[in-house]
Amino acid sequence: MRAAAASLTRIPFSALRPQPPENLLALYADVHDGQALIPDLKMGIGALTVQRWDPAHAAAGWTLYGADLTLDTGHPFGSMFYRNDADGRVLRIGVKWHPPVQQLEFPALHPSKPELTSDCTAAEVAAVVLDARSRIGTIVAINAQIGSFVATKESENAILDASGLGLERLSEDDPRLARDA
Repeated sequence: MRAAAASLTRIPFSALRPQPPENLLALYADVHDGQALIPDLKMGIGALTVQRWDPAHAAAGWTLYGADLTLDTGHPFGSMFYRNDADGRVLRIGVKWHPPVQQLEFPALHPSKPELTSDCTAAEVAAVVLDARSRIGTIVAINAQIGSFVATKESENAILDASGLGLERLSEDDPRLARDA
């Protein structure tokens, strides 16, 4: 029982609501190795204005007609399906996070087999992959914007620390910044 209690992190109720109920001082969360607790998020905002996807990045001659996407621990994962407007060919673009190189990958796949496509030119694949990247980039940007909107200074610091960026924050008028310019 002591080992389980050691992994619990204390969250003050004031981080969750303005007035804690009487006789309750903290909420406990089970935080495992490799996880980080992000406290003090502002919730309850009804709407947020975000930047929409720019159709200027659409692949000419191809129409997105379906997608099977999810966020797997914050990383987009799944497939996007495009149909060629002229001849009806289908191109499936995979969306996956590649941990060893820490980047999203967009392989051009056969519509129904687990293999790379063979009936599209390199130029067609490049245009459709750019379309897919721009749409997924919009999802990632919107999720980040929502996250930064609900974050407070304390939760921003916890997010930066969990990301390996827990550096000292400097104000814009800090003289040390002038030396670095």
